[in-house]
Amino acid sequence: MKTMLRWLRQSRKLYNICLLESRRAMNSSNSNVTGINAFVEKGDLRTGSVNVLPRSKYGGITHATLLTGDTIIGQMGAKYVESLLSSARVPVAVQKISVDMGEEYFNSVLRNRAAVHVDIVHDAEHKKKSLKICNDLDLHVFITNVRSFPGFKCLFPDVNILLIAQNNMGNYAELEYSPVKGVVEGLHVVTRENIERFLRYAFKVVMSRKRKKVTLVHKSQEYPKTEGVLLDCAYKLQQEEYHDIELQPMEMGKCVSRLILDPKQFDVIVTSDLYGTFMATICSSICGGANLFSAIEIGDNHAVFKPLQTKLSLTNYKVLSPYGIVATCVDLMYYLGHGVCARALWNEMLRTMREGVKTGDFEGSDRGEYIICNIMNKLRCNMFGVPDNPED
Repeated sequence: MKTMLRWLRQSRKLYNICLLESRRAMNSSNSNVTGINAFVEKGDLRTGSVNVLPRSKYGGITHATLLTGDTIIGQMGAKYVESLLSSARVPVAVQKISVDMGEEYFNSVLRNRAAVHVDIVHDAEHKKKSLKICNDLDLHVFITNVRSFPGFKCLFPDVNILLIAQNNMGNYAELEYSPVKGVVEGLHVVTRENIERFLRYAFKVVMSRKRKKVTLVHKSQEYPKTEGVLLDCAYKLQQEEYHDIELQPMEMGKCVSRLILDPKQFDVIVTSDLYGTFMATICSSICGGANLFSAIEIGDNHAVFKPLQTKLSLTNYKVLSPYGIVATCVDLMYYLGHGVCARALWNEMLRTMREGVKTGDFEGSDRGEYIICNIMNKLRCNMFGVPDNPED
């Protein structure tokens, strides 16, 4: 027993020495590698749990963080979110935080547990802040649901794909450094514990939404070790705990080709963080574009809700789509437990689509403000009645 304890102390000491030396190599590097700065800013990879504060609920009103920016898109998105939440009569108040307020954004999300991020940022500094939030709040899952809306540029009818991807391991660790001049090393670190946690969360979402067929996208032929762990864990969980799930592993290249030719065969797509945003781009393009959908970055106790435009940092849009904002607000309401209000808001967006109210992105003539006002006015009219043609 004493020999084993002595061996454990020596192993721990050796590990700390290696970790210290690797940090010194990172900090002393003169090469211009983005990952170095990100690693230093974020600190070590998460090994402990996130501090969970009591929910910010005062007088029956739940508080959520609203991150805005100085851009036209950020200001417009914030206005849309506040107007929709007010018209839906949902007991949710937002705390507006600007992107230049630094650590206050993290503290606000930590306190409120839920946040809406509506600005589109693509520079390195803002991306590092976004990665820091995912790491520090342990938002280990990325979820988006893409579907076909008739008349909105969807190439195939009846498409409804739920994409679930890992969000803060492997590629998001950004462990890149230059040990010697002219040589850069990049580490893709994954752990079986975190992969199992992610897959268990993903499978629970699949079961809760009454879906069955799960396509596990991977590249195990190129990365047999890291991708092999994902496959092994998925098979083990499916056989031991989730017998009702139909698991179908598929190489990424084959999956993309099938998505383009026949997306209706897919129900749920689960993948690692290495391919999450790429698969979201492909799936949303098939269904009309990222400006129609929302994205969720979620952990065990905190969640950040974004239009898919914001998640993918798409800068080819001059304005923020009202459809993505509505979908984001719907996701937020469901997360906070206001399902009735969420369904009412979703039904009103579907009504505008059926009536041909469209923005210029979809060959329409209406502005985003008009669509938001149309939805708001109808919600107010239905405040004391039952919405017309309710749909799930």
